[in-house]
Amino acid sequence: MKIEITKKIWYRHIRAIMLILLVFCISCKDKETDEGINGDPYDPTKPVVLSEFYPETGGMAEQVIIKGKNFGNDNTQLRVYFNRKQAKVVKTIGDLAYVLAPRLPGDTCTISVAIGEDSLQYDQPFYYKTRVQVFTLSGIPEERKTLDGTLVDARFYNPFYLAIDKEKNIIVGEWPIRARLINEERNTVQTLMSLPSSNASQGEMMSGCTDAKGEVIYFPINNMPYFFAFDPEQQWTPRRIILTKEPGEDFNILGKYSFAVSPIDSMLYTISTDGELIKMNPKTKVASLVKKGILKDVVGGKIQVYLAFHPIEKHMLYFVNPSSMNPKDGPIPGTDRIYTLNMITHQIDVFAGSGIKGHADGPKEMAEFNNPCQICFDKDANLYVGDTDNFCVRRISTDGIVSTIAGIPRKNGYVDGDPEIAMFDRFWGMKIDEEGTLYITDYYNSAIRKLTIQ
Repeated sequence: MKIEITKKIWYRHIRAIMLILLVFCISCKDKETDEGINGDPYDPTKPVVLSEFYPETGGMAEQVIIKGKNFGNDNTQLRVYFNRKQAKVVKTIGDLAYVLAPRLPGDTCTISVAIGEDSLQYDQPFYYKTRVQVFTLSGIPEERKTLDGTLVDARFYNPFYLAIDKEKNIIVGEWPIRARLINEERNTVQTLMSLPSSNASQGEMMSGCTDAKGEVIYFPINNMPYFFAFDPEQQWTPRRIILTKEPGEDFNILGKYSFAVSPIDSMLYTISTDGELIKMNPKTKVASLVKKGILKDVVGGKIQVYLAFHPIEKHMLYFVNPSSMNPKDGPIPGTDRIYTLNMITHQIDVFAGSGIKGHADGPKEMAEFNNPCQICFDKDANLYVGDTDNFCVRRISTDGIVSTIAGIPRKNGYVDGDPEIAMFDRFWGMKIDEEGTLYITDYYNSAIRKLTIQ
């Protein structure tokens, strides 16, 4: 009886054989040339040919076998890309190459191969599967209090906003003014600063950021003319920085909900509740007015703005104006949208959001949000949005498509796990580290959540 082997099984056999060859090549390193086990070197006088690859879908670090001709036997010469992301080439054996899929190259990928002056691409696409998982880093909903200790033992009371440095030190600002330091590697949570919650005149600790080097962490204090700096070189001791204005200038340095540091001039920026773009120098402690009247023509009242600079187009400042509600007239126009502000021309444009309160994915101009607050970019310029009253994390890809990557729209709760079942309860703070992991202050769940995207 003849047994028919499917294409998929055949490719599995090829991949297994190649892995065996790789091990054999390492163990027989001294005999490689004589036996030709590594195939022929790349010949620039002959064409490079692509035939097929397997598998056709997978996630980060997926083992992909590409087939063709004239790949050579030096994996350092062969360059393989999934869209614009370069893959790690583990081994080449003449007409076979073994590569690992890169992280988040795009949902539909074109695989291209380059060696010497030759560059080709496969006609068939590779479909990338994004893997998202939600974990609780520390804290539990059942115990709403401030308690230091290990990540398991620590508890949080009103975790409001957070910031993370390049070494993955996380500072959580609990409402109204309390700073907690989380170090995941050392498995510790400790309180750095705590002011009495009964004194409302001290303001609120809002959305912070790091300096341009990713080292010092700054937190704005709303309704007060100062902010706090936390420097690891000073053992994270909080420093109160009182702002002064440039002589003759008149603007509001009290109402500030969010900080962002410009990658161009390393200055701190905020947009005040009066719609003023303000620049602050952390060293001289001097604040100066950059632009007035932001969103005044569409909102006409106080605004609450969260900021993020684009990681590639560094002169572009992105900001979101969350929901505002007039009891008589309903939602105020201009809210539930994300805007861009060109720091050179000072031009403001709508980037995403139809302005309709709701939940809808799709092209960014048609997408709907419900009280979006925190925004942050990964290094590839995908924008993540904390959609607070939809209890979701949304992503706007570089090609302008809005998707929900975790959380169940309009349903609050507390569930870890896959994105289809994960639940949050009205979070405001969200930041991303250099590896693309999101950290979230889940306010009503009294927990710090961690969202990995691969």
